[in-house]
Amino acid sequence: MKYAPPFHRTNGLVPVIIALATLIVLPLIFTDTYVRHILILVFIYAILASNWDLSLGYGGVFNFAHMAFFAIGLYAYGIGAKIIGIDPWLTILLAPLASMAFAALLAAPILRLEGIYVILVTIAASQLLLKIVVSQSDITGGTSGMVLLPRLTIGDYRLTSDGRIGYYYVALLLLAASTVFLYKLERSSVGRAIKALRDNKYYAISRGVSEGATRLYTLCASAVLPGLAGAFYGSYVRVASPDVFGLSFLTITLSILLVGGVSTIWGPIIAAFAITVFAELLGEYGAWRDIIVACVIIGVVVIYPGGLFAGIQELWDALDSRKAALIALWRRRFQAGRRSELMGGPDRMVETSHGRIAVFDNGNSGQALLFIHGNSACKEAFFRQVAAFGDRYRIVAFDLPGHGVSENGNPRTDYNYEAYARVAAEIVEKLSLGTPIVFGWSLGGYVALEYAAAGNPTRALAICGTSPLGTFPDDMPLGYIASPHMELAGKRFFSWYEKRIYAAKTVPAEDAQAQLVRHAVWRTDGRAREQVVARMKTVDWPRQIRLMKEGTVPFAMINGPEDPFINHDYCAGFPYGNIWRGKTQNIAGGGHAPFLAAAAAFNAAFAEFLAEFETLKPATQSELATPD
Repeated sequence: MKYAPPFHRTNGLVPVIIALATLIVLPLIFTDTYVRHILILVFIYAILASNWDLSLGYGGVFNFAHMAFFAIGLYAYGIGAKIIGIDPWLTILLAPLASMAFAALLAAPILRLEGIYVILVTIAASQLLLKIVVSQSDITGGTSGMVLLPRLTIGDYRLTSDGRIGYYYVALLLLAASTVFLYKLERSSVGRAIKALRDNKYYAISRGVSEGATRLYTLCASAVLPGLAGAFYGSYVRVASPDVFGLSFLTITLSILLVGGVSTIWGPIIAAFAITVFAELLGEYGAWRDIIVACVIIGVVVIYPGGLFAGIQELWDALDSRKAALIALWRRRFQAGRRSELMGGPDRMVETSHGRIAVFDNGNSGQALLFIHGNSACKEAFFRQVAAFGDRYRIVAFDLPGHGVSENGNPRTDYNYEAYARVAAEIVEKLSLGTPIVFGWSLGGYVALEYAAAGNPTRALAICGTSPLGTFPDDMPLGYIASPHMELAGKRFFSWYEKRIYAAKTVPAEDAQAQLVRHAVWRTDGRAREQVVARMKTVDWPRQIRLMKEGTVPFAMINGPEDPFINHDYCAGFPYGNIWRGKTQNIAGGGHAPFLAAAAAFNAAFAEFLAEFETLKPATQSELATPD
């Protein structure tokens, strides 16, 4: 299942509202006609570049006839509104049909072509269209073009009145419509097919994607808004000139696309504003302006091949990681009492090869229990087990790097299963835990398996909410149920809504004490989520499978049957070598975190598991009760 949240539940909502509100009030602040003229051209270039990105960036089709779509819309407006006499507004709406017809004709010869051959054919098609326009001088005006095209009016009101404010708002409306269209299309099944053909054509075809139909749709869809923009441009400048087929329009639009960032919706829009405003600020430099702008464009493309949007994302990434680190620092200093009250004792920072890690240790002299939390959680997730087993066992829990109140790590070296397992091993060594019994939840289950499979001292091993994986990614659809939550597990940036639903699904307990665990999602370094999922392909999964099949370490799997993420039949049917009680255990009402949602039943089962490795008698039910 592809995770595609509605726009109002993404991080883009607030910036877009601010930008749109600014553009709406801008002409009311800057009443100068020239400023409005420049902004109208910016909107048109943004439409051209962002729609070119649909075929060039998302589709991987090197279509250099894109400006012909704009030119066809322009001339269609001139012929329809001036020569035939159709209403200008209706002509603007009909002009995209001519652009789409040309796009459909263009799709046929390039269907089986790739790379440079597509470029040559599309350039030739554009030049052929130019020759046709020039040759039909009785209709198109030839090299002189068509002049005095009809203006747009609403009743008796001309859109050129009041400093062209009418044209400004129509252009802004066209840009908004174009952006919504591209956003919806990119997230649709057709959009996914377009990107699949770009990324791996033959695999996409083998999965039922029609190359011909998809390319046809890509070119036609990328022609709609440019054709509309071309017709609007004709009504604005009142001239249809063959210059639109030239290199000037082409290079400006292509520069905006490359500077903004290919395969992004927002990049070309941002670049259209940035390049235009920058060029206007350099107006006093005369001929040097174009040279300076060209050098800046080259510099941006070289330094940030992903364009300005990639640079903005890097800046956002740095700010987001810094925010997560500041939240962790604030919680270390000002929420220590709250954590201590919940866990029954303070935590402390332990220096490891992967940064300073926050560790809770109750200091008991009994058998050590090492608890490892899940993705975007924290060590306090096990506060009910600390309360239930703290008098009988030495309980140690720690925050993974980038989680809880541990410090952020280096994404390249610290956010992966092997690094997390080494952190666990170093804590075992530094705290002299001997041979601990290890419990891992969700992501922590894989960390626990990796820790034990690497040969670290392990008396017994128990996991929860974790499906065994023999190979990645082949076993993922077997071990897990496809859901939007699974994609959220590897998403770097969370919106407020995504944080809330991720925490609710991961931590089903709703009491006040569990809120601290839920709030761990807000603190987690998003790079940790992204990198740990991205690096799953590097994990030695067969080593973990051998550990479970050979049964050299006593093993238990204790899940909640309502866990919405793992495939329970797959987990139950796995050939374990030495699983406790001969099968996986289920705790009714436990969800993804039975140790939290159904703590009493979980603690009773876990106590029986622990008793097999202790001379101590199992704890009574009253001893396992946890405070509300």
